[in-house]
Amino acid sequence: MGKRGMVMEATGFASRHRWDSAFWLLFAATSWLAVAMGFSEPVRQRFAGEAPYVAPPILVAHVFVYFGWLVLLSLQVSLIARRRPDLHGIVGVAGAMLAVLVVITGFGAEVYSQRFWAQTDPENVRFFTFPLYVLIAFAICAALAIRARADSPSHKRLMFMATTAIMGGPYQRWWGGGLDAVTGTGPFNTWVHYYFAVNLLLAIAALYDRVTRGAVHRVLRIGIPLLVAGQVVAVAVWYSDWWPPFTRAALGIATP
Repeated sequence: MGKRGMVMEATGFASRHRWDSAFWLLFAATSWLAVAMGFSEPVRQRFAGEAPYVAPPILVAHVFVYFGWLVLLSLQVSLIARRRPDLHGIVGVAGAMLAVLVVITGFGAEVYSQRFWAQTDPENVRFFTFPLYVLIAFAICAALAIRARADSPSHKRLMFMATTAIMGGPYQRWWGGGLDAVTGTGPFNTWVHYYFAVNLLLAIAALYDRVTRGAVHRVLRIGIPLLVAGQVVAVAVWYSDWWPPFTRAALGIATP
């Protein structure tokens, strides 16, 4: 046991700190809050029969899988807080399968959405760059987290980044309008609109490492710049001339 209630790794980075349980539980709680604030109105519209289209099976499946991921996150964080790594490992098997379903259902739901909105807004296909980035970022981080499951500090931070990636949607719905009022329009506004909350969470995680360990874990040091670089690429693709025709061809959407 090191100073300030830390458990040290051979690398010198503390694998555990006495504040960790509170930090990860708070992250799970704020994720639920973001989903509640971001998706409450679409859910209300859906139940009130005011949604723009009837939900296809793939969208319904994605909703259940998405919520399932948050339930899994909360359960896994709680098990570690209760010092039950044995159960954490068992539940993690289900988590690996759920991660695959997040990607499959997320992609399918977005393809359906793009085909629907293309009927009234041909330029909406530009938006496809954002969910595509999210699913790629989530898939990579989740796969690396599963691979690093024996390395607890790396595993936790990779799972954090995977979950943070799919939090962009609810936060964008919740905060996007207010951010637009500050940043105006253009590529920078687009980047802020979709990624400010995600990057804030990543910055908080890095700051937490710095405060509790005196250094930022290598997963965050390497992962955060790569995630931000992916965001910049996604925004650049949004504003490119080649993306709309490419997306229409790839998704089987008729050219307007």
